[in-house]
Amino acid sequence: MTHPGPGEPDLILASAGDLPAEALTTLARRLHAERPGLRLRYVHVHDLTALAEDGTHPLALAPQEFARHFGTRAPIILATSGHPADLHALLGRRHPGPRLTILGYRDPGRPVSQEHLRELCGLDDAGLWQLATTLTHTPKETPVP
Repeated sequence: MTHPGPGEPDLILASAGDLPAEALTTLARRLHAERPGLRLRYVHVHDLTALAEDGTHPLALAPQEFARHFGTRAPIILATSGHPADLHALLGRRHPGPRLTILGYRDPGRPVSQEHLRELCGLDDAGLWQLATTLTHTPKETPVP
């Protein structure tokens, strides 16, 4: 789902895995409906080695292709079913710095429900909405008394 128009989007959503794709697709639909002026780019990463530094893996994106998908200024929410630290390491020197937020698996240390695990990993609807609105500096909704 991409908002039409020239230039870099206001927010880039990237997913890797079924559960993250479902969560970010839901977020993208809500953002599109409630913030129609927000320019979004959605990227689904099928093979995480595409994110690796150019030349380190056969499928690693060239720098210009990486920039085409992940921009140079827009905040990025990258959701994965893996460990966030693994993605930080995989990105290496091409890491986009503070504009990247990686959400992923966090071991709860005990059995928990799927909904609690989603919340713990930052993939729950409320948590994603809060993160997206914070990163795009859109006004937060005020509860009606």
